[in-house]
Amino acid sequence: MSSLDERPFPAAALYGAMALVLTTTIGVGVIQSQKRVTDNASAVAITGASAVQTRALRFVDQHDGVSVYGGHVRVFDAETGAELPQLRERDGFVRAILNSLTYERTKRDINAAPVFDLVRWSDRKITISDRATGARINIGDFGPGNKAVWLRFFQQAAAQKPKATQTQAQPSKARS
Repeated sequence: MSSLDERPFPAAALYGAMALVLTTTIGVGVIQSQKRVTDNASAVAITGASAVQTRALRFVDQHDGVSVYGGHVRVFDAETGAELPQLRERDGFVRAILNSLTYERTKRDINAAPVFDLVRWSDRKITISDRATGARINIGDFGPGNKAVWLRFFQQAAAQKPKATQTQAQPSKARS
């Protein structure tokens, strides 16, 4: 005969454990849902940074399988349709970022043509965001070498536009 047969487990302890699990689950759900609501405007309010330059880009995979990351990727300015130089094989980091943003689209069953907003902020950060999902990645978190690959797209934009017509870009608002 065990001691549990003589004295049953206290019901208050079981109820307390259930309340703890339920509270934790609800709390994590609320925090995760708040993360998804964040857009560029709230990022500006939190950090005090403003967008210095914005560029809308489309990436098209050629599916030719020339490297471990896949095929060549053609890059287009989403607003003008102008084709930018293809990504180099050593620019696999760009493909990794695009794959993570595309995965979000797949999870949400979004089939719209992907347009990504690349934003350079006044606090020297660079972010890329998907207009359809609102997902955003801070490129600067991955080191200066990877950040330089993305900076190239801004340099190409500056070379394509005459200096007199360049204007300061405003951050795009997330679309629902």
